[in-house]
Amino acid sequence: MEWNCSTFAAPCPATSARRPDMEVQLPPAGLSAFMVSHLPDFFDRFGISFTIDGPQLEYYVYEKKTGQDISCSLTVSFGEASGQINVMTFYPGLCQQQTPRYLSTVCFFMVLQHYANFHHMGSGCEILINTRRAVFDTFYAQLQDFDFHVMERDEEDRVDIQSYLLPLGMDTSMINQRAPVEEDND
Repeated sequence: MEWNCSTFAAPCPATSARRPDMEVQLPPAGLSAFMVSHLPDFFDRFGISFTIDGPQLEYYVYEKKTGQDISCSLTVSFGEASGQINVMTFYPGLCQQQTPRYLSTVCFFMVLQHYANFHHMGSGCEILINTRRAVFDTFYAQLQDFDFHVMERDEEDRVDIQSYLLPLGMDTSMINQRAPVEEDND
């Protein structure tokens, strides 16, 4: 399924000028204007797929035009006992693409929305990430659709950061499951 705004309920002025023949509608409550304007751009150029690897989902970003993966470093797991979503790795490779501005933000948002839908999660689940302080300052702290804050610092310039999940119940069916890639151990 291709991304489009037709899963929403009323006209959406942010994208209707670009796609006058498409049924464009307002997003579900809680979706920021930023996401409304950038989600279609992201899904026009890129797709996301995932594999199930035990208790975690591994996400892949690929370029639609070529079908080539540009990232395979997006791993999310859920600690059932703790009720926490752990973002184990998030390196979407989008910064190496032409005109990448804001695409990593959209990718992160959609991965977490898909993960919440996949596991039927409700609001309030903790999202935990261990990252470098500079990455927190320049990426996670800037995300408008999350409220990440530093919980703990260590001596190696790494921080544990936290936010809470706000699943919007939006359609994430454009993120498809694919067969796991078998590693060749020759």
